[in-house]
Order: sequence, then structure tokens, then C-alpha cells
Amino acid sequence: MHQSGIKRKVLLAGMALGYAAGVVRRRAEAVPAVVGDSRIGCLVGKPMTVITDDGVHLAADVDEHPDPEVAVVFAHGWMMNRHCWHIQREALAGRRATFVFYDQRGHGASSTGPIDDCTIDRLGDDLAAVIEQAVPDGVPVVLVGHSMGGMSIMAFAARHPELLASRVRGVAMLSTSSGGLSRHTFGLPWPVGRIAGLITPIVFEGMLARAAWIDRSVALKTRTHLPVARFIAFGGGARPDHVRFVSDVAAATPTEVMVGFFRGLCVHDKLAALTALSAVETLVMVGEDDRVTPPEHSRRIAESLPGARLTVVPGAGHMIGFERPDAVNQALGDFLDRATRLASR
Repeated sequence: MHQSGIKRKVLLAGMALGYAAGVVRRRAEAVPAVVGDSRIGCLVGKPMTVITDDGVHLAADVDEHPDPEVAVVFAHGWMMNRHCWHIQREALAGRRATFVFYDQRGHGASSTGPIDDCTIDRLGDDLAAVIEQAVPDGVPVVLVGHSMGGMSIMAFAARHPELLASRVRGVAMLSTSSGGLSRHTFGLPWPVGRIAGLITPIVFEGMLARAAWIDRSVALKTRTHLPVARFIAFGGGARPDHVRFVSDVAAATPTEVMVGFFRGLCVHDKLAALTALSAVETLVMVGEDDRVTPPEHSRRIAESLPGARLTVVPGAGHMIGFERPDAVNQALGDFLDRATRLASR
């Protein structure tokens, strides 16, 4: 086969495997207001920009309440953006709370720094900046994170214990992990899964050298992501418009950001950091069929936090907020009620 043909196949395989490793995101400017018959991506709040200590600009939406009991900060996952919380945002509206939705660095409408700063620890520092700049003084904070967003919360807890102790009253971690992702098989059977786990980092590093070409191939990236999104990100019975949204969001990810944070996910290890969360109300949720962060990762988190409430959602995959919105919304609503009661004491 011609050398260029080989490279092209390797790049296509890398896009698929890369997506399989962790799931989803799209730049806010590119997310359509309407996806099929869905309104996903059309909700907006008061826009603001959070500036991190290294000069990165984080785009945020704030749904303000004139007299909030708590402020709820939502952190999305790898290759996602703040619009992944659309269904929860609608369901939780009307509570006496301020809601903050932000794009992680390099995601959505946020800017990015050097690839070496694409680390989970850096995301923990960014979350601290969001709390300090987007949450009104004196208002207790509740943190909700999905996938890499849950890891951001763990890094925040480890690196900013004083801010955690003084402001945070509750933490909900959905479809996430405290470490061990470098041994991932993406839900594929042995030995295919083991091989995929071994070659994915190699392929990703090769993609980095062709990042400009890959990022120009939007249609190719979109076609590549769609079947992978359906298999990896979702369990059975997923709605086609939700799959399309997740796939389109992933296809807009800059390759350098994708590869940079993939490196960060592979070395992520925050099991010891969980002890800092033992004093706050904690919810852990995961889909029974999650191929990205399987249930054993959530069980490990819950075992490290004896007071945590663990919910395994039957039949759901990684994107539980889309797949089982009623279960997730009910659990988050009950969790916010408990955290709010604790904050008022």
C-alpha cells in the first residue's frame, strides 16, 4: 500500500480509538442551536469569562438567582463542553440556586495554553478560579462533574484544600475515575481491548504531528466519530439526536487538546485525594454498561468515601445524563436538597 494510504488509515484508526478512550466535546461556536428535533445547545445564561492564573480565558454561562442558597458549578468531560448539561439544566431550573456552566480549557469557547498544560492538576486549578470568580462571595458551593469533570474536582480537592473546606458543601461525580485509565480496554473483548489500549497512545502521538491536516478534515472527523460514539459513549436505546450531538461535539476537538488531555488521563491518579472529600455530601453515579469509566472505577471511589451514595444506573453507558435523564435528574435533585440543608446549618 502507498505510504500516504497507510498514514491515512492510521490516522482514521487513531480518531476512533482516541474518541473511545474518553468521550466528547465541541466548540460552543460550532454547536448548532437545534440538533434534529432536540434543543440541545440552545440554553444560555449570563456570559462571563474566568481568567486563570496562567492567562487562559474560560467561557462560562451563569444562571443567576437573586438570593441563592447555594451555587452549583458544573464541570464537563474530555472533548465535551458546557452544553452537555442541557437536560439537567432544564430539570434543575427554578431552584433557589445559582448555576455555573463553564468550558474547560481548550474546550468549547475557552482558550487553551501549551499542550504540556493539558493536565488534570491544571483543571483543578482552573476550577478553583471558576469558584473564586463566578460564585458570589459567601454563597456555599456544590460541584458536579462528569468524566474528566469529576477528575477536575478530585484535583481541586487535592490542590486547594482550604478553598474546599471554606466553600464546598457537596460533590457529585458522574461516570468518572480516580485513576488506572492507562489499562483501559474501551469495553472491547480480550485481546482486542488490550491491543487497543496499547496502541492508542502510539497512534495519538502520531496524530499530533498531523494535527493541522486532521483538524481541517471536519467531514472526515464527523463520519469517523459517529459509529464510535454510538458504541463507546452510549448503552442500549440511545436517541439518535443525542448520539449525533455527542459525535459532532467530539469532531470539533482540536487534535492537540485531545492528545494533550489524553496524556493527562493516562497518568491521572487521585485516589489519595478523595480523603479531602470525606467531610462533604457526596454522590457517585455511573452507568451499568459504561465502557469509558466502568462501574468498578466508581465503586473504588465510593469505597474510599464511606459516606458517599453510589448509584449504578441499569442499562446506561457513559453519557448517563443523556441516556437516563430522569434517574440522573432525580438523583441530582435529591443530592442538592441534602447539600443545601447542610449548607444552611
